[in-house]
Order: sequence, then C-alpha cells, then structure tokens
Amino acid sequence: MTPRTTANSFLLGALAAIILWGNQTSGTLAAEKNPSGMTAVVTTVTINGTPKVVFDLITTARLWPQWHPATKGVGGVVERPYGLGELIHERGLIGDKDFSTTWKVVEHVRPSKIVLQSQNAPTRITYTFTPGKGTTLFTRKLEYKADSFAAVKELEKVMHDQSEQGVKQLKALVERILSEEKKPLT
Repeated sequence: MTPRTTANSFLLGALAAIILWGNQTSGTLAAEKNPSGMTAVVTTVTINGTPKVVFDLITTARLWPQWHPATKGVGGVVERPYGLGELIHERGLIGDKDFSTTWKVVEHVRPSKIVLQSQNAPTRITYTFTPGKGTTLFTRKLEYKADSFAAVKELEKVMHDQSEQGVKQLKALVERILSEEKKPLT
C-alpha cells in the first residue's frame, strides 16, 4: 500500500466516523426506496443508559402506546421483554386510518438487535442498539410497502413524522423510567 493509498483510506475512515458521530444525537434520514420496493425510514436517538437496560425497556411492548404516536393498544407478550418467535398484537392509527397487525420477533440478539415482522403486511421494524459511554445509540428502521397503506394521505410524511416523534418520546420515557429507578425509596 502506497502512502497516498494509506492517506486516502485514513481520510475515508475519518469521514465515515464523522458522519456516524454526527448521527449520535437524534435525527431521521429521509424515506428511501430499496430494490425490493420497500420504503425505509431510519430514525436515531442517543439514550442515556446502557444497551442491556435500554434494550429491555424498548422491547417491553406495554410501553409502546406511551412513546409511539401510531400505537393505541397492544396485546400478546407485553409485560416483559419479548423474545424470538413471540407475538405482539398492535392496533393503532397511521394518519387518519386505523390498523391492526401482529408482529413476530424474527431476530433477537440481546442487547444489540431485534427485528419485528408484521404477519399482516409487508412491514418490518429493526431496532439496533449501539453502546456509547453510558449511553445507547438507538436506531429504528421501519420498512414498508407503500401500496399496503394506499389509503393514507401523504404516507411518507406521516411515517417520517410519526417515527421522528416516536423516538423523541421514547428517549424521554426511557430516561424518565431509569431516573425513577435510581431514586431512593422514602
């Protein structure tokens, strides 16, 4: 490897690190279509807490209605972190349209990744948890086929807005729960 190639490799690596570091706070990438025809909305937020604790709270479905604006109710495995193969029943509202679905946990790697696949529509949600110094970078990737939600006006905007609002509310909820757990009993 020549010195120039080494320098170029270093610069590319540094640029990638800067881009990744810049995404450490919160934000949403614009909806993008992938080759399978699925649209993806990727949202990130940094949560104060370790990945194991954050993972367990986020994968407890009874909390979903408290943080995600689309979720109005849940059933199935909701009182504890869900595991591989388990089902969560969700009913909610996307834009002004009611929905209900059953999510199946199709991938579960505690505390770094979980994948939920809708049993009713071509929709998938992937959560990833990246450790920091006392923090967790949480990434939520929603993948869906737009034609499954044809009745929803301004679908991409609604999906983006609900995802962005959801991760902000999730951060606040998880950090509040963790701070309450640290308070001494009086």
